[in-house]
Amino acid sequence: MKRVLLSLLMLCASAQPSLVAKEASPHQALDTPSEVLPWQAVGRLDLGRSGFCTGALISQTLVLTAAHCVYDNRTGRLRDAEDIVFRAGYRQGRSAANRNGKRFVVHPEYDYGGGTNTYSEIATDVAVIELEHPINSAAIQPFRTHRKPSANDRVMVVSYARGRSEAPSLEDGCKMTHAAADVLHYTCDIDFGSSGAPVFVMTHQGPQIASVMSSSGQRGSREVALGVAMGPSVDRMIRQLQTSNAKSKFVKVGGQTRSTGVVTSRLPQITN
Repeated sequence: MKRVLLSLLMLCASAQPSLVAKEASPHQALDTPSEVLPWQAVGRLDLGRSGFCTGALISQTLVLTAAHCVYDNRTGRLRDAEDIVFRAGYRQGRSAANRNGKRFVVHPEYDYGGGTNTYSEIATDVAVIELEHPINSAAIQPFRTHRKPSANDRVMVVSYARGRSEAPSLEDGCKMTHAAADVLHYTCDIDFGSSGAPVFVMTHQGPQIASVMSSSGQRGSREVALGVAMGPSVDRMIRQLQTSNAKSKFVKVGGQTRSTGVVTSRLPQITN
């Protein structure tokens, strides 16, 4: 495939994100209970001392996020699922619900590249985390997934990020401009911590997740946000969690088994 991205940057936030927000931000901070209520199934995904990503409930027990979020960016190894905490509707130190991870599955073709990304890696940068206990709350309704948007479709993104880590923010009105190999290009403004953020399209049934944010990059001279399309691969990942042994703590990696509670493929390091 012809390379169109000059630079790529994964957006998992560091443990101590900057508190300086960008100027002229297009984001609406969801600061009040009424503002955050429709979006409480979006949460901050705390990764221990390594920082945070964003995730979204797609069932009472499953959280959709970016695959690179379940890797320790210092060691390049998979995290222990139990060390990941999903904080639904997190706002100013409070959450509508907190749940630890139990296990997770990443896209079977995903190869973790550490601080760098390739185009094919972004196309598979999606993971599903199974929570230790379900979130049974009438106020926290999981989102449905949706087909990928068409070019110039208006989308919405709800995320946590550097400078806005204490409350979710809504960006309403950015667009999907280009699609190639399941990598979707957006005009949305994303930053560290936005990894795994749901990209919504509005339907007659309400907002549905069409994509997951992975990285930022550049197409020509234009900055772009890069997302992974929903589709059959994600559906298979969900079925894999739902039909596998719920007590299993083993991962299948290149024909071997390791006690990490993950199902994935071999993940070599990629260097510049």
